Amino acid sequence: MSLYARSSRPQSNLDAFLRTIPLFASLSPNDLADVSHRMTKHKYPSGATLFYQDTPGAMLFIIETGSVRVFGIGLTGQEHTFNTFGPGEIFGELSLLDGRPRSASAITMSPSVIWMLSKGDFDLLLERCPTFSRSLIVLLAERVRTAASHVEAIIFQDIQGRLAYELLALADRHGKPVGPTIQIEMPLTQSDLATMVGATRESVNKALTYLRGRELVQVEGNRVTVLNPEGLRRVIHERGR
Repeated sequence: MSLYARSSRPQSNLDAFLRTIPLFASLSPNDLADVSHRMTKHKYPSGATLFYQDTPGAMLFIIETGSVRVFGIGLTGQEHTFNTFGPGEIFGELSLLDGRPRSASAITMSPSVIWMLSKGDFDLLLERCPTFSRSLIVLLAERVRTAASHVEAIIFQDIQGRLAYELLALADRHGKPVGPTIQIEMPLTQSDLATMVGATRESVNKALTYLRGRELVQVEGNRVTVLNPEGLRRVIHERGR
């Protein structure tokens, strides 16, 4: 049964795009078309704030193109990046599930095209589509595991190990294979990396110099290429405490 009144609109590019996203892939063609009708498209320049920490959350975000950084600011004013998202990824679901304010802020890292689904339509999906609910549970479980691994790296690795871990994680999620190397398809400044690994920009600069010296990574402007993934894994093993 369709979520809403069945649409007469033919399958759109948006429907095809949503079909590539695990969260929506299990929906029937009718339900997928209905959901896409409820979404709104937004274009943002780099550096645009999508929402602020501690504000109400009313939208689910789906990235078509571009990249987004989700971060929090501590009592001392220090910024920490919790996650980054690229094309085909969704974020902003927690506040829709528990009704609490946003636990973090979100900002675009590059020009981005983002689709949004309101909390009301999100809730309707949860109620009417068990497969959507199961896919969401899997997504949340994956994010808990990722967060646990990130905390483990922060606690048990020095700065070189933490940076090696983060670059491998970024390459895994946002990487484009180029021969034997992996180009991270996301602009990354040293300040961005510092907020991801819980360090100063100066410390990240020294750690990058160390990794470059071992011919493990290449940095050109704000683009990072992993030259030797296995070498980065060895650094994580060597630098663990």
